[in-house]
Amino acid sequence: MVSFFKSAYQQLENFTAIELFYIAIAVFTTIILALIVAMLVIMLGKKRIATREKQLQAQLKHWLVSIILQEPKNSKITFDIPESIKSILQGGVARRALLEELIRLKNNLSGQSGDNLQQLYNQLRLDRLSAQHMRSNRWYLKAQGIQELAAMGQTDYQAEIYALTQHPNNMVRMEAQTALVYLQGYAGLTFFDQLTYPLNEWHQIKLLQLLANQPIPSPNMIKAWLVSENASVIQFALKLISEQHASQFQQDVIACLSHPEEYVRSQAIACLGEIPLVPAALALRTHYTSENSKTLRHSILTELMKIGTTHDVPFLEQLRVTPDEGIRLAVEKTILHLQQQALTVH
Repeated sequence: MVSFFKSAYQQLENFTAIELFYIAIAVFTTIILALIVAMLVIMLGKKRIATREKQLQAQLKHWLVSIILQEPKNSKITFDIPESIKSILQGGVARRALLEELIRLKNNLSGQSGDNLQQLYNQLRLDRLSAQHMRSNRWYLKAQGIQELAAMGQTDYQAEIYALTQHPNNMVRMEAQTALVYLQGYAGLTFFDQLTYPLNEWHQIKLLQLLANQPIPSPNMIKAWLVSENASVIQFALKLISEQHASQFQQDVIACLSHPEEYVRSQAIACLGEIPLVPAALALRTHYTSENSKTLRHSILTELMKIGTTHDVPFLEQLRVTPDEGIRLAVEKTILHLQQQALTVH
């Protein structure tokens, strides 16, 4: 081996600098051409797979329409699967294409049609493919699998999904949390008890949408959230109270006005504007003097305009001497609104 390298080295010494330069160019050109060919092969392979999936989806659509239109007499019906479809579904690409089409249709259909799609999903044991996605090491497949299992009402996988509600990847974590609420309603929010990551605004909106038509099941649950160590959980609870105009939590909301996080105080102020009882206006007036944030002082004046009465005017008149012009304008606007409102009532 040593003699081989010595021989090669001696041969290289015989080349001139210009010859070595040409050899280097040839080597690099060969490498670049090989990389281009490899990229083309990969791209063509992906294109073939995508084309095949589209063809398969087109073949499956007609059959799926017939499934959607059926009106079975019981929920345990087994749908007929033609031999041509059975042979197609032997391949992994076809099963993935069918799964994608089922999920797409299920997200757009409800009632009997949606139930039929879910029954077909169960009959073909496509939950195994979705579970495989959920257990993948790739975060996007993991999130996809969770979403598929939730869309198809797969309650048998709730324990696995719950374990992913604390996943370090943001998308996986949000999909798992959303899935539990989709499957269980308020009971799915038990992950709040151990939640260490914050809930972002978009995710809170998504969870609230899922709970929109469901009454609050337990006052103790909401009270526990309002004293959570996770400030975003408190923020979510305040939004929930606002949306449901749950005035029974007014004193708990008032307590949140002293929270160290500004965004929690901001949400508490907005929440009090949605549950307009007498203590709400008094609490806002009292908090105004201790609130350091100019933005939140503006918010208090805005909410007083919504829930205040002429009883709040003396307090507002004291604020006319504030040196901040923006606050003064907001004060004058609030006083004028409350006075006009009083005249309209009388």
